[in-house]
Amino acid sequence: MKEKTKLERDIDRFCEVYPSFKYYKNYNKKFCHLIGNLDVCDLEGNYYFTFKIKIYLNKDKYPYSIPRIQEITEYIKRTDENHIDEEGFCCLDIEHILEKESRKGIDLTTFYKNKVYPFFTNYIFKKETGDYANGEYAHFFDGVIQYYKEELEIEDFKLITNIIYAVASNSIPNRNELCLCGSELKIKQCHLIKINSLKSLSKSRLISDLINFEKFVNTNYSNHFTSNKQKRTL
Repeated sequence: MKEKTKLERDIDRFCEVYPSFKYYKNYNKKFCHLIGNLDVCDLEGNYYFTFKIKIYLNKDKYPYSIPRIQEITEYIKRTDENHIDEEGFCCLDIEHILEKESRKGIDLTTFYKNKVYPFFTNYIFKKETGDYANGEYAHFFDGVIQYYKEELEIEDFKLITNIIYAVASNSIPNRNELCLCGSELKIKQCHLIKINSLKSLSKSRLISDLINFEKFVNTNYSNHFTSNKQKRTL
């Protein structure tokens, strides 16, 4: 008997924990999916509503791929403010955080508990109180800015841009050299761990962020990458 893949094992475990979900293999397609009910309680702990959701899983890339979550009850209004698009796909977190998780590899049940269920409980909390329980990321590139500010604990756009370039170009200073934040401390005593954490982002994402940050600061680091790309295509 053929041994089950990690995807199949994780789906089996997930369906044991959440028996309302049904698994669809979708033969000859890139994604398989699960459909089931997600029950949410109100602030008093009383049953509030049942969302029907669809979980899409990339067969080839799992566990190094983030599941796509679609709310198919159509209870949540499709707006950026609610972090849900017109087709009902949910924005569970800022893409940078999700990408980091995917590169480490996810576990479906843990991901559901930590990302999917809180998305819907947070929606109910906001509906009841007007605010999200633990705050929220800003939309679009403002959310990216917020991510880097919080991740690096740096407010200055130019310093953030310098750091993104150093990571993308593999030119992070050696441990005993000065930190890129301008503190005059050795980088090992300052931002080395935080800067190294950005290595888990893809180079394409770093370059995209670099280009967008350069709209606010007077640097041309992104030219280094775009010119090299042009040379390779000649």
